[in-house]
Amino acid sequence: MTITYEKQGHIGIFTIDNGKVNALTFAMHEQLYSHLKEFLNDTTIKVGILKGSEGKCFSAGDDLNEGDVYPEGEDTTEKIISLSRNKPIIAAVNSWCLGAGFIYLILLTDIRVAGNGARFGLPEIAYGMAGGSGSSRLPLHIPRVWANWIALTGEKVTADQALQYQLINEVVPDDEVFDRALEIANMIASHPLIAIQTEMECLDKCPEMTAEEAINLTRELYDRQLQIYHQEPDAKSGIEHIKAKNL
Repeated sequence: MTITYEKQGHIGIFTIDNGKVNALTFAMHEQLYSHLKEFLNDTTIKVGILKGSEGKCFSAGDDLNEGDVYPEGEDTTEKIISLSRNKPIIAAVNSWCLGAGFIYLILLTDIRVAGNGARFGLPEIAYGMAGGSGSSRLPLHIPRVWANWIALTGEKVTADQALQYQLINEVVPDDEVFDRALEIANMIASHPLIAIQTEMECLDKCPEMTAEEAINLTRELYDRQLQIYHQEPDAKSGIEHIKAKNL
């Protein structure tokens, strides 16, 4: 039972691997936290992919055999949620994406590809273990009426419903999920890291700002971006880069 992390060019790949349903254990939350820190600190890596192991689901949630109280010290899931993440992660979802797996989908991924057999949900309400809509801040990510439906009914929603609810970006055949996620990751990885990080910060901070605050932050980040990017020995200016591509 593990979460592995491997590098493929400028892409970091996180794989959940534990039994038939890829249940998440306390140790696996710790592994994920460690891998995420490595991912964020590595300047050669620009984008990530989070997936379940081949032939299995994304994750059906926490391993309930371990109970619901973290053994000792700080809850690692809280540390993961509080990470300041300036690189995007793409979800590649097959089959079940439930409970803690669903929460990580919401909080740790920015673009989401699902197979047509994928199923999503927060079924814990049926067992008196509700609250996933709070830790994931679900109503901030999808329309409130759909967040209400997922949280209060406990029903699993299909990939097509998830697309309708604006929970995911695309539905593809089950056997094409990872390939499509990798294709998107390569599109993102073709851009300068500082530009990716700039957009991530804008996407994270600007929606909660006034228009004036958002403009000021964007100007500050834009200037910082140019300064860092042009320090690279072979860097062209943005205009020169566009001209070179005949755009």
